[in-house]
Amino acid sequence: MVTITGKVLRILPLKEVYSGDTAKRVVDLIIADEFDYKRVSFWDDNAELIMRGAIQAGEVLRIENAYLSEPQAGGEKRAHTRKYTRISKISANIAPLRHANALKLTVLAVARPEKGQVCIAGIDENGDWIRPQGVYEADMDTAGTGMPPFKNLCISTLYVDTWMGRRPRKEDRFFVYGKGVEKELDEAEKKAFLERHVDASVDAVFKRGRSLGLIKPRIVQVYEEKGRMKNDEKSHEHYLRFNFKDASGRIYRRWSCRCNAFYKTWNDMKKQHRWTYSWRMLRYLRRNETYLAIGLTYTDYGVDRLEYGAYPLIVGVHVVQKSYRYDEFPYQKRPQPVRCEVSAAK
Repeated sequence: MVTITGKVLRILPLKEVYSGDTAKRVVDLIIADEFDYKRVSFWDDNAELIMRGAIQAGEVLRIENAYLSEPQAGGEKRAHTRKYTRISKISANIAPLRHANALKLTVLAVARPEKGQVCIAGIDENGDWIRPQGVYEADMDTAGTGMPPFKNLCISTLYVDTWMGRRPRKEDRFFVYGKGVEKELDEAEKKAFLERHVDASVDAVFKRGRSLGLIKPRIVQVYEEKGRMKNDEKSHEHYLRFNFKDASGRIYRRWSCRCNAFYKTWNDMKKQHRWTYSWRMLRYLRRNETYLAIGLTYTDYGVDRLEYGAYPLIVGVHVVQKSYRYDEFPYQKRPQPVRCEVSAAK
């Protein structure tokens, strides 16, 4: 039995866990004091407290008679409430994780939500790729902050831990808590950062043990295709795909794009230019310097002959604008010189 005192940093979505034929409801809370955190599972009746809004993020709790999970490799910090657990709110001034090591992550991927989760990826201050796991749509709520906790080519402060889930990849970490965006890179900083971390080719990323990387390709085509029909119902979902040539000269086709910001840009252009949006987008990407953050899905599908052991995706699209001369684009009108006519004095 243990007693846990700390501030509620995050409330994870409700889920059902089956024990035989019996389904039990559980809600996980991330609770932290000034030094460390615990992931506390609230079961059944205790989960109802959270679902009714009786416990909210930002409150300080004292949890008595909680019990710890069996020790696992990696030292998972997990506890559970039970029938005789006592939960109370207290007034205490706690600066959560004040003495813990924070991570500065320059974000290069904020993917579209999928089954309530959001894929985030970026590069930390040591130059290592990091993929925080367990980021939910609720974590992206901007209420009261004016800015989401993760934004492309911005530096976010967050706390991560060893990822204890199945199928871990080299870059996977458990997302504990994020303080939000600390700094947004200006155009010069974006260009310098992207050039500093760009990889030589797709093979240079995926054939060297990584599942995330950054390339600077030539875009051959970008297009959308309709989702497949499910249960005899038409799908109105559209998916964006890229064909491109990387720096090695190899052409890659039909790579799915998951970048949330790029979908918004695509849809905005589609609204403004109903008939020519696809051509305009390709021209925009070619006119400027385009970088693609690429990643691999999980690697244990049991499918033979996958080149990289998994399915590759585009998880971030980053465009740095160039400066142009007027003669680079013949269709663009040049400024006309001003003619001055002076009459001779008689």
